[in-house]
Amino acid sequence: MQILKDEIRSRIRKAALAEFNKEGYVKASMRNIAGTAGVAIGNVYRYYKNKDELFDELVQPVYEKYETNMIEMRQKINFSYENDTPDVLKYYSKIEATLVDLFKTFTAEMTIVLNRSEGTKYEHVKSDLIKLSFSVIESMILKARRNEILTEYEAALARMLSSSLVEGLCLILRDNEEGETYNKLVDQLLSIYSAGLNSVIKQMEASWRDQTE
Repeated sequence: MQILKDEIRSRIRKAALAEFNKEGYVKASMRNIAGTAGVAIGNVYRYYKNKDELFDELVQPVYEKYETNMIEMRQKINFSYENDTPDVLKYYSKIEATLVDLFKTFTAEMTIVLNRSEGTKYEHVKSDLIKLSFSVIESMILKARRNEILTEYEAALARMLSSSLVEGLCLILRDNEEGETYNKLVDQLLSIYSAGLNSVIKQMEASWRDQTE
């Protein structure tokens, strides 16, 4: 009997993942989930009292992993502010590696969190990721320019770069199924982005040296 219950729950979860991925939390229908899972709507409510509880069961474990990584990254960023670390890019590389692993392992769940979570307690995740990316780029620029605050141009540049990275990742998540193409697109985006960002930082360092000579 327990095996049967677990099998039904698994079908409901799989159907819910597809429904939330397609429609988002707000438009997702418990009736559609029941139909896709091949169970009666009343049976769905025996397992999950409402749509919020079902959404939470799918997303919460992945979100907790994500948040743990974010806390660790923020600590590293704060450390980079407080210490004269010559290669701030290494912190950015670690963030990239952590995010890529999370995105590739939990593609559907991360798609929902970043693109389909409006109306839930997770809807802040995308903006938080942009803020984190901004903090890393800000740290890199400040160290390259030997400044304590960003200029108006530098702040605008950091906002543009951080937003474009996260929006690019969200676009890949939204428009591609997990698999080889998805993985290649993520790797290519981060490769191009890192090369471009590294070039910008080196130009700033060269400009600072020219001004001090």
